[in-house]
Amino acid sequence: MKGYKLAAKEFDETLRSIPQMGYGLVMISHSEDKVFTDENGKEYNQIVPTLDKRPRLIVDRMSDIIGYAHPVQDEDGTTHTTLYMRGTPRFVAGSRFRFTPPSIEFTYQNLVDAIGEAIDKEAETHNGEFVTDSRTTAYEIKETPNFDQLMSTFNDLVSKIMEAAGGNFGTTWAPRINDIVAKHLGPGKKVAEMQRSQVEQLDLIISDLIDAVGQGI
Repeated sequence: MKGYKLAAKEFDETLRSIPQMGYGLVMISHSEDKVFTDENGKEYNQIVPTLDKRPRLIVDRMSDIIGYAHPVQDEDGTTHTTLYMRGTPRFVAGSRFRFTPPSIEFTYQNLVDAIGEAIDKEAETHNGEFVTDSRTTAYEIKETPNFDQLMSTFNDLVSKIMEAAGGNFGTTWAPRINDIVAKHLGPGKKVAEMQRSQVEQLDLIISDLIDAVGQGI
């Protein structure tokens, strides 16, 4: 368990050191079309990054935009690349800028323009407040997952699983949840007994549990 934590810490600090030096950071992953099963037993496909879930937790927290680039063929047979910036049930994507468009034709200038327009629209909603032209590095202050929020997320997730599983919870999901907790805390340990210093382990437990719900395993 300690090895996972040390590896995650090294990966996190190394990535964050790049924007701390004033550089922009673009991280690229291949994608895969993965089959999941929801809590009702229904299978669905979603295109997701091939990056493993543990480093992906770190990357997702750092990213302002998670884009899915995909070639699109026009009616005349020509092909251009579209960058999707809003997620759908079909693929993973997202943006911290609430006014970014769902997709753009993928060029550097189009991406710069889309972000600039999103910032301008955000400024309009706040009459220019909280908006600055000064250069700054957002990652000079290290972001740490909030223990109380994560504990609330875990409890809410378990409650939803219990509701969906009904009377089968004790024979199906309870052992799975115990296995996930034991994987990160050790046999016989309970999430309710976790210390605040174990926030990273709690984050990973939630990630594994969400994956288990998605895969139906």
